[in-house]
Amino acid sequence: MNRLVRAELMKLRTVRSLLWVMLGMVALVGISVISVVASSGGIENAGDDRSVARIASIAVVFSLILGIIVMGAEGTHGTITQTFLVAPVRERVVAAKAMVAAMLGVALGVLAEALTLVVAVPGLSLSVDNARYVLIGVLIACAAAGALGVGLGALYHRQGPAIVTAFMWLLIAESVLGIGLRENVKYLPGHVFAATVAGTRHASESHVLGTWPGVLGAALYAVGFLVAGTALLSRRDV
Repeated sequence: MNRLVRAELMKLRTVRSLLWVMLGMVALVGISVISVVASSGGIENAGDDRSVARIASIAVVFSLILGIIVMGAEGTHGTITQTFLVAPVRERVVAAKAMVAAMLGVALGVLAEALTLVVAVPGLSLSVDNARYVLIGVLIACAAAGALGVGLGALYHRQGPAIVTAFMWLLIAESVLGIGLRENVKYLPGHVFAATVAGTRHASESHVLGTWPGVLGAALYAVGFLVAGTALLSRRDV
């Protein structure tokens, strides 16, 4: 397994995908934090601390994209055949990719949080203590999103359709389903991950889970997508 993980890391070092994902995230987080600092007079309570710290949760979306790329890019470019020739046990390949995506997701989360804190602590007097559950939740959500992205990439076997599906779900489908599901919308993936980074240990609203139920839900969604993606990939000819 260690050799598979090292091989996956080497693959990412030879392509620019990781760099572009990182630069895109840094740009979006930086612009968001600077805009908040420039337009806000300061932080008045713990809720404001959490709200500012949640800017770092942008990294969760980029971790999802990176996870999809880790798995789906090889199917898009046809290199997955060589990978399976070297490592015929496909479950091990998916597991290694999920581990790499989760680790890189955490790295993106750390980078996003560092950028947020560097700008917001002196600019808005952000209290790290008040925002600690947000910061912990962001790292957990980034790891889960990276692994989930690998599962989604395995389901589609292509990065393009998987990324489009992810954004369509987050931007449109979940909102539409929420109309019918009402309070049960909190169990959908987007809301579960939002609860993970909310920084509130208990549910503050009827349609939002608390942080720890959100963490459990995010982990279950990641495992579920990985199991489904692995099962489908094991039956597919490549």
